[in-house]
Amino acid sequence: MTEIREQELGIRGETRLRQGYGEARGAVTLPGFLLITLIVVELALAGVITANALNNTLFGERLAIEASQAARAGAQDAILTVIRRCPLSECQSTSYTLPVGSRSTAEVTISRDVVSGNITITSIGKSFTRNKQVEVVLAVDQATGQAKVRSFKEVAFSLP
Repeated sequence: MTEIREQELGIRGETRLRQGYGEARGAVTLPGFLLITLIVVELALAGVITANALNNTLFGERLAIEASQAARAGAQDAILTVIRRCPLSECQSTSYTLPVGSRSTAEVTISRDVVSGNITITSIGKSFTRNKQVEVVLAVDQATGQAKVRSFKEVAFSLP
């Protein structure tokens, strides 16, 4: 009987020992799990930030190209306007907005220098947050009405 009692105590003692070991192991598991979770979240956040920065860079380049093309389209439209509608000596200074595509516009200004007879066209292409400016100088022969492009260049954007 004593033997059986010792075996029972021995079994109970092992059970208590195992329960204590399990509790200690669970206490170590929680900080480990939290640490691994924190690392995974940090890596995911870094990936999202990197992808966003890349996307913004590529989108910004696309917008800059669209703004440049809008400015060129506005300048070419203004050249055609001058050739078709302006009499030799009575070309009035005008401004208008030309929509180019779905998210781009060109703000075009046509002005005439009375002394030299040159016509200056300024076209500002706008695409969302990007702006580009093109300047064209036309020389118009007063006798024949022939217009020649003296310069067609992109210039640094300046507010009018």
